[in-house]
Amino acid sequence: MEHSEVVDAPAGSEVPQELLEEMIWFFRVEDATPWNYSILALAMVVVMISMFLLRRSILANRNRKMQSQDKETPEAMHLDEAKTKEKDSLSNLREMLIPEEPTMAPVETEMNEKDIPLVFLPVFLPEPQETDS
Repeated sequence: MEHSEVVDAPAGSEVPQELLEEMIWFFRVEDATPWNYSILALAMVVVMISMFLLRRSILANRNRKMQSQDKETPEAMHLDEAKTKEKDSLSNLREMLIPEEPTMAPVETEMNEKDIPLVFLPVFLPEPQETDS
């Protein structure tokens, strides 16, 4: 890859040969296909490892769940029965203390004009004037 061609430069500026060779090497143009293929292969390897680890994690969680269901002891069943009995006793107690039908009679309230605070009266209404009749 020898570059023997030199671009016409202005007469006053001359570039040293060493700098010119360094710039040619630095700004070189190559075929990037090997680099692209290596990055593609690396990405495929990462995807395969990720899928393997994900599958392994799923299976481990499934096995852990199955083992916990198999190991359920009779003590746990007794605890569940105790909880249901406790809930039943609480519901029975509520039924005895709080009947479903209220026994109180409804109380009717009357409102007078004196009961309404002045804050709720509209501001734009004039004050009633007393007449001497």
